[in-house]
Amino acid sequence: MAEKELHAEIVKSGTWLYDNQVPHEVWIVRQNFDYYYEEGYEDAPEKLNTDGEVFHVVIGTTDGWTRGVEPAKMSLDEAIIHAESKLKEHQLIWNNPHLQAVAIPY
Repeated sequence: MAEKELHAEIVKSGTWLYDNQVPHEVWIVRQNFDYYYEEGYEDAPEKLNTDGEVFHVVIGTTDGWTRGVEPAKMSLDEAIIHAESKLKEHQLIWNNPHLQAVAIPY
């Protein structure tokens, strides 16, 4: 069986304020794998949408460090709703400073 080539792309991004003072970023990443799925250790197959993708909300700093990756969502709209809910008190602005393919560390 051939190994799957992994793809990820930032499709929406924004900024928010940690403690309503310190600028941070949020990215919505469309990818063809679930960040938290580990083949061989799961009881069920990897859950992807009908296009073979999921969307992760990635919380990061303005210098590129990742603070956290939220569980996979099946659509961009679902991921946007999740990010807005999680960051609703932190002045989230969807200003798309980053829209790009992401290097996969595998």
